[in-house]
This record gives sequence, structure tokens and C-alpha cells, in this order.
Amino acid sequence: MPTFRTWLNVRRRLIAPVALIVFVLLFLLLRPLVFRTAHFFQKPLVSSATWISNQSRSLFGSCSVKTSDYERVVSERNQFAIDQVQIATLLKENELLKKELVFLKQRELVGIPGRIIGRTVSNQTSTFIVDVGSDQKVILGSAVIVGDGMFVGKVTRVDQTQSIITASTDFQLATGVSLLNKTRTIGIAQGTSNNLIELKFLPIDEEIHQNDIVVTSGLEDQIPSGLIVGIVNTEVKLLSTAID
Repeated sequence: MPTFRTWLNVRRRLIAPVALIVFVLLFLLLRPLVFRTAHFFQKPLVSSATWISNQSRSLFGSCSVKTSDYERVVSERNQFAIDQVQIATLLKENELLKKELVFLKQRELVGIPGRIIGRTVSNQTSTFIVDVGSDQKVILGSAVIVGDGMFVGKVTRVDQTQSIITASTDFQLATGVSLLNKTRTIGIAQGTSNNLIELKFLPIDEEIHQNDIVVTSGLEDQIPSGLIVGIVNTEVKLLSTAID
């Protein structure tokens, strides 16, 4: 009996490796046949599954989402985007108007708000049209500002319902200015190319330093003093210098 049991145990230990070897050999021998068989059934199975998926989507999708509902959702989305842009624009305009009102109140000035409705911009010319004119009591030669006292140009033409503004960077516009330095140097600011402004007719012995602030001098009618024109970007000791 011990001998018989020992033979059975040895036989059991040999069965598993032999079975694995046989399985591997059968797989290697029959692999081409298995692949050809799978490839034969692959196309009809994929086509059938695709057809069933499309039919299900068409059947149940048409019941859940109608064309009119889809168009309505798209229209509401587009309108929402437009509303968001308009709100952002109004908030920005409101912030600018607040700054302007604070500045005008502090300086005890009267301002007429207007919207830009047209522009003409080139290397040397820079003008724009606003939607206010003589009906709103706009005066020829008046200063045009934005924000908290930034001088951007003058009114150079007034019609009944609109006005033409010439920007401070236009080569045809000259403005009396002064520097916020020790001597409060007075000169003329005139536009040049590249959106710069050149200071002219300054004393030859005057020292002009970089980052000196340039403001309106107040020597012109309709142009109050202290409006910010720009900042000197080049330190020189000459008759003129350029500012932003």
C-alpha cells in the first residue's frame, strides 16, 4: 500500500506540468486557425453592435431631446454669453464714470459724458467722433478726459449732435503744458508718430528728468490746469523731450 500511494503522488505531480505543456503546444499549433475564426466573426459582430447602438440612440434620443428644445437651449446659451459681455462692458464703463465724477467734483468742473462712435487712426493722425454736440452744450476747444483726469485731446469740431475729438498724440494738436518739477517748467506738447508726444519750447538750461509728470498748464481757454498729459520717458537737457 505505501508503494501504491507513492506512485499515485508521483503521477499527480507529473499531470500538471504535462497538461500545461500539452495546452501550450495545442495553442501554438492551432493559433492561426483560432485567429482566422475570430477575424471571420469580428466584422459581422461589430456591424451588428454598431447598428443596434445607432438604432437605440435614434429611437430613445429623439424621444428625450427634440430639435426645437435643442435650438432653444443653444439660443439661450448664446443670449447668456451676449448678456455677460454687455454686463462686463457696463461695469467697466460704470467704474470709469465713477472716477470721472469724483475728479470733476473735486476740481469743481462740469463734464459732458459721451460715447465714441467712430475713429480715424494712422501714424500721425488720431481723431475720434463722440455722440454729443452743440445740443448738449459742447464747446469748441474743450478738454477731453477719461478716468480721474487723464487728458486725451481737445474738441476740434462741434456739430449739432456729434463732435470730433483730436487726440493729444495727433501731430496737428498742440497743448500748453507744465512739468511737475521744482520750477514748474512750461512748454508746448505736440503729437508725433508712434503715439508719442514731444515737449517743445522748453528753456535750454532746464533739466528734464525721466518720470517727470507732465500736466496741462491752464494757460488755454477751456483747458483747466493739472490734467495729466503723460510722463517723460527720456531724461535730457535739451529744447524738447518725448513723453508717453
